[in-house]
Amino acid sequence: MASSEDLESSKKQYDTFAPVYLSIDQLPASKLETQQILTALGDCTGLHVLDLGGGNGLHAREAVRIANAASVDVVDISREMLLAGQALEATHTQETGQASKIRWFEADLSKSLDEQAVSSLDGKDSEKLRTEEGYDIVMANWLFDHATSAECLKAMYANVARYLKPHGGRFLGVRVTKLAVGYLIPGKGKAKYGVSFKDVEKMADGLDGWTYQVGMVFDPTGQADPFYFGASSMNETLRLKDGEEGGVGREVGLSQFWVVPPAEMELVKNDPEFWAEYMEEPYMAVVVARKE
Repeated sequence: MASSEDLESSKKQYDTFAPVYLSIDQLPASKLETQQILTALGDCTGLHVLDLGGGNGLHAREAVRIANAASVDVVDISREMLLAGQALEATHTQETGQASKIRWFEADLSKSLDEQAVSSLDGKDSEKLRTEEGYDIVMANWLFDHATSAECLKAMYANVARYLKPHGGRFLGVRVTKLAVGYLIPGKGKAKYGVSFKDVEKMADGLDGWTYQVGMVFDPTGQADPFYFGASSMNETLRLKDGEEGGVGREVGLSQFWVVPPAEMELVKNDPEFWAEYMEEPYMAVVVARKE
């Protein structure tokens, strides 16, 4: 499992930059990610969605407002990220008169949700996760790239499977696929897709993975400093090839894995020259699977 120091560090960093993170959807890579996720979601009319590690609810809002999900429950370790998303929803409700379909829960996803007191951000005892009914879709976007051990990764996958409805419940998630890619190197004129990686190091204590810093680059000219946050990826997920998402995912009952092809997204089709470097070596994948 993740150590208490790892958990506190992760929580603190997201609490700190929660206000800045609201602008992440403006980055080119984030826009591509959104198109891939919406493709994976499809029409969510009448469906209930669980968003694990959903932060401020960027993709939860897309699931509700664009894909027409009946409801989305967001779970995250960072209270400040959740509060930022809740505030956005409150503003939307005030402006449109439409009741929010998103609920917010604070919990540690490196542990079993069944073994902890998952608290509603509103403090309402009546607000609980759909433990018995399950969810039609469970999202875990970038969650696995915060696993600090094999045990931690397994616990994250187990939470996904635990809350998916059996016999067809759908999982989708974004994960890192490559750490050493030229366009991810920090520096002036680099990170044209809005993301950079630095300080990539092998995990300590013989663990089979990597730690690194992820930079959100809002000014690719290099005139303004990016903000960085820590991440960690196990080789269990990094070494997987498209369509071969075996290992832990299959162990918890997921199957029919496939990867949403970025080449089919309108963003790439409309500007293939801009996306040429990325298409040669994509650093992320949007993965979809079904629960058996």
